[in-house]
This record gives sequence, structure tokens and C-alpha cells, in this order.
Amino acid sequence: MTASLRALETGEVVCVPGLVDGETVDRIAAAEIELRSSSTSTLAPRYQNPVHQ
Repeated sequence: MTASLRALETGEVVCVPGLVDGETVDRIAAAEIELRSSSTSTLAPRYQNPVHQ
């Protein structure tokens, strides 16, 4: 609970009490944004013609 309150005080949105390097969360968030921005509503070619076994 202490970590959560301190995170709120510093403006952190995500609180991971055992994580030493807080920039790790920023890198994960940036990777998620990249994944979301590079995806489209159409199926990727690898899913368009499934292999039937």
C-alpha cells in the first residue's frame, strides 16, 4: 500500500513495487503503443489462408 500511495504522489499510473528500474514500465508501454499503431483491421497474410491438417 505504501508503494501505491507514493506512486500516486509522483504521478505514476502503473505501480510495480518490486521493480527497481521504473523505465522498464515505460519501455513496455512504448512497445504496446507500437504494436497497436502498426496493426490494421485486416488479417495478416499468415492468417488469411490457414493450413488444414
